[in-house]
Amino acid sequence: MKRKIKVGLLVDEFFGGAGTAFGGYGFLARRFVCKYIPCDDIEIDVLLKRGKSKYFSKHYRVDDTDVYYLPNNYVYMQRFLRKKNYDVYLSMELTNPSADIIQKDTELARKQLILWIQDPRPKYEWDEIETVKLFPEKNYYYQPTYDLVNTLFRRGQVSFISQGYFLNQKAIDLYGLLKYTPIKYLPNPVEIDETFDVSSYPKKDMIIFLGRIESVKRGWLFCEIAKAMPEYEFYVLGKTTREKEKNSAVLEKYMNIPNLHFAGHVDGEKKQQFLKDAKILVNTSIHEALPVSFLEALSYGTVLVSNRNPENLTSKFGIWTGDVFGDGFDKINLYVDAIKQLMTNEKKRAQLAEAAVKYVREVHNVKRFVHDMRECIRSNAHVE
Repeated sequence: MKRKIKVGLLVDEFFGGAGTAFGGYGFLARRFVCKYIPCDDIEIDVLLKRGKSKYFSKHYRVDDTDVYYLPNNYVYMQRFLRKKNYDVYLSMELTNPSADIIQKDTELARKQLILWIQDPRPKYEWDEIETVKLFPEKNYYYQPTYDLVNTLFRRGQVSFISQGYFLNQKAIDLYGLLKYTPIKYLPNPVEIDETFDVSSYPKKDMIIFLGRIESVKRGWLFCEIAKAMPEYEFYVLGKTTREKEKNSAVLEKYMNIPNLHFAGHVDGEKKQQFLKDAKILVNTSIHEALPVSFLEALSYGTVLVSNRNPENLTSKFGIWTGDVFGDGFDKINLYVDAIKQLMTNEKKRAQLAEAAVKYVREVHNVKRFVHDMRECIRSNAHVE
């Protein structure tokens, strides 16, 4: 009998677990990878980053998963990794703290890294992000991390999977890969309510924003749109997790708009109800990969209005405004016009909604994700 494959999942956050922030990578890690992938032959530990203790790891049990902050001292971190003896690492992109862990594992030469391409940001992406001046996003571009991926790839130690075809060239550019580097398509999953019938559900004249409140999301544009469209109800679903004071100061002047509501962080049935009821999800981000919020919205027939068009989903299932750079105040009319088109043409909106639900159920279902991810782990781990 073979022992279980031991997977070290490298991620900075675990969607609120172990005191971490609520972000997209953590959502995927907690709600999908760790929930669905463990089975008779696969077990997963979550490795967050170096903790406060020099000599000891900090252990949490979150849901049914072991989550660790690693020793801050490199020697003791290596001892921890040797003792755990992971067969394969899985990383969503490779953040700087995760690269720090892998680089110090002296046994990595005999192991494989599965790098799940989620949001690669080469320098030209940061050039766009930095057109925002009202509240700039912190630039975390770090060449040594990307060089590490390149080195591991040249050693034959990295297998690439990607949540979207449109991200592959960005990853090739960021990591300095060969033009024809093999990258397997493995789309992000979403929980799908198969009982939901978008053709008969009575949606409301409701428009939502779903995501963290921070610079890159440009939530102030959603607020400006709400102010310009008092005939509809607008809901901000999300809260600040980083640089809270600065974000709150920017949004403070919008708190008294009658048709604009700040619901804070929503999850579970409460979030599902918003997604069912809303007709449109508006995304105003200066930068996105393929956000889970798009997939969640589409699964309930909530169509899209955005200046981002990942995998052409916005143009297929809503209206793409075209690129909007900078702070965006001069382009509010683009979002307003797009929303009016969808809200006043019920036949078109309903057709897009039904097509969106069909697409998500075919491509982003959990069953497909579980099969493909387990096979990827098994093919990259060597267990006797």
